[in-house]
Amino acid sequence: MKLVVPCLGTLHSADARLVRLAEFLGCRFELLSVEKGCSFSIESIKNRVGEENSCLVINPAVVRECYWSDFFPDNLASSLTSQFSFLLVHNLSFDSFSATILNALSLGSLGSVHPVETAELCYEVASEYDHVCGPFSGLTFGPVNATADRFIAKSAGPAAVRTYIGIGGQPLLAGIQRQGAEVLVLANAEIADLDAENESKVLRESFSKLVPPAMLLRYVFGEECWRPNQNHAAFIIDDPLLRRNYGFLNYERLLRLMDEFNFHTSIAFIPHNYLRNSKSIARMFRERPDRFSICFHGNDHTAAEFAARDSPLLNSLLTEAEERLRVFHTKTGIPVDDVMVFPQGHFSRDAMKVLKAHNFSAAVNSGPYPLGECTALTLSDIIQPAILKYSGFPLFLREYVGEMTTQDVAFYLFFGKPVFIMEHHEFFKDPKSLPELVSRINRLAPDIHWSNLRTAVRNSYLVRKAVDRTLQIRAYSSSGSITNNSDGPLPCYVNWPGSPEASGQEVFLDGLLSSTGHSNGAGFRLFCELPPHVVRTFALVHDNGYGFSDKNRGFRWKAQAFLRRRLSEVRDNYLSRCRPLLTAAKGLQRRLWRAPH
Repeated sequence: MKLVVPCLGTLHSADARLVRLAEFLGCRFELLSVEKGCSFSIESIKNRVGEENSCLVINPAVVRECYWSDFFPDNLASSLTSQFSFLLVHNLSFDSFSATILNALSLGSLGSVHPVETAELCYEVASEYDHVCGPFSGLTFGPVNATADRFIAKSAGPAAVRTYIGIGGQPLLAGIQRQGAEVLVLANAEIADLDAENESKVLRESFSKLVPPAMLLRYVFGEECWRPNQNHAAFIIDDPLLRRNYGFLNYERLLRLMDEFNFHTSIAFIPHNYLRNSKSIARMFRERPDRFSICFHGNDHTAAEFAARDSPLLNSLLTEAEERLRVFHTKTGIPVDDVMVFPQGHFSRDAMKVLKAHNFSAAVNSGPYPLGECTALTLSDIIQPAILKYSGFPLFLREYVGEMTTQDVAFYLFFGKPVFIMEHHEFFKDPKSLPELVSRINRLAPDIHWSNLRTAVRNSYLVRKAVDRTLQIRAYSSSGSITNNSDGPLPCYVNWPGSPEASGQEVFLDGLLSSTGHSNGAGFRLFCELPPHVVRTFALVHDNGYGFSDKNRGFRWKAQAFLRRRLSEVRDNYLSRCRPLLTAAKGLQRRLWRAPH
């Protein structure tokens, strides 16, 4: 499949954004040079587009420049639908020429384009076209973007209109089958700029400019388009020890809740507490790895400890954290995921570099920005499974239970981002919103894998089948695995984007150094061939060239870290049950406490 984009010298700005999105999704495209005032004829197009299985882009602004006319002939519409597998019509305006194109291509079933006049309307995603709409199928949510959104008026033509996404009962995104082709129509004039700076809440601001065109491209290109390998989810609880009760959290009640509603909980565990856990709760974790897991949560959990900009100090902190949880694993038998959840959501670029040097699988955080920095993140940075802006080390995002909407879940699933939801012990004072959200996630993605964080990030990669039928993988974690379920051998390329440094990195296949792994200038690439019905593992391994520093980590540091942890437990286990005392304690902490640095 190939996207064919007519071009008058320079690419039209609307087409340029469509091409950028196609490129991001792994779609092949070809720019077809056309001239002003020359007939937009099927003969001239047919002679220059050799591949029959193509999708022709129809941009009324470009077509009109070719014709210098307000008329789009019916015979041209018929010729185009007989020549191409798909026609993608976008950048429509309110003028009569756009209406003429729609009328000709739809045999009169679609009319003119209209603005949305009120933000009180919602997006209505059809439930019967999940092959197009994916995890958004059947959802209704809003409000719409009244300043940017448009819809197409349906007419009484003979062709059946498939409304994939509607606004007020009229199509925003539609399809019409005609001859051997499907005409796909996007009402909105604007497609999101993937290279523009953006916030992490892109769905609420850019849904109609981003998701509908991405849906169309995924539908048209099928397996040739980047799509999620697996969908994963986990519920993360920060801070608690492994005791029967920690604040409002009771592990036995939590286990019953997980068994009833089918989800997995990862405890973001403070390494400082490695020797202070209940044997019975540790046994529960060992016996139920399908429901419970452990990951790193800082080291001492002092204020902003992993937001330091001192790499040797961070290297020392992380080395101590690893040693503590190695002892924890030896004593309890509980495996620990090599995933860091940053305390208080604070981290630095240096922390990401040190985590990469320690070969952690990933970091997980509630925000995408290093502490104290105004980092420019583009829309393309945000909609990938993980953010790779910081030395190529993957940062996966998570949301509080109360902030994760159903459409947010669909957005995560559509772009291959694992659904990580989070809370603290206080949430369990009234946890009824958790099973409600879990149930919505499970309904939206019945095949979703609730798992520990290491499994989730290792399998949250993107896959596509190239034209030569090789399997291509875009990996985000440093390691992962590939399964060949077919009866024949499968050639495969694993690509790690965002890791351009060639020194101190080696690629391993099934635990052995690979001779087919190398830097390609923009990252690392590994070639391997998978025999039938075989699983192979891959890993990108980094050297640790950082020194060590215990600067300011003497007796005072250790005493304050000890005191902080004990006072935090008093707050969580006792003061949290009395709101006035808790408020007073937090005020005192703000006035008197200074974290060690």
